[in-house]
Amino acid sequence: MIWKSSCTPRIKFFIWLVLVDRLNTKTVLTRKHIAVHHDEICVMCDTRATETIEHLFFLCPFARQCWMTLNFVWDISLNIEDRLARVREANGQEFFVEAAMIATRELWKIRDDKVFERQNPSHAGWVCNFKKQGLLQSLRFKADLRSPSIFGLMLLVKSVCKNSLNSLVFLI
Repeated sequence: MIWKSSCTPRIKFFIWLVLVDRLNTKTVLTRKHIAVHHDEICVMCDTRATETIEHLFFLCPFARQCWMTLNFVWDISLNIEDRLARVREANGQEFFVEAAMIATRELWKIRDDKVFERQNPSHAGWVCNFKKQGLLQSLRFKADLRSPSIFGLMLLVKSVCKNSLNSLVFLI
């Protein structure tokens, strides 16, 4: 499913790392005996939960807020691939896989900004980044899907980010 998406290879590889549990979360780094953090606690929330792929992308309150913005409700009783298939069926949009992949990557980038740049995670920042990346990725879509996909991405996101459309809309 991910390899057939229209996203860039960078995003496809990132999602593959998520699916095979090789993304360098604090838990994975500890498992590899790489001690770069003093704990395994999620930096995105105050729940004191262990930073795993499961928590970071599905259980963390910040991630849940982001998914709710896109109207994606994940069944956490399923494995990640089955979750993706279930939500894809429920949404029925042609660009769903791409939207989910972009959203996941943008969650990770917000997490990295918190870890390495000491920036506080912001839902509004995630929305802006999601929209910008969605517009950039849509340039890879077939021409007949490009306009409906961009329109669909904008409908998915309830919030408004002023500069995301202004700078990229001329490319479409």
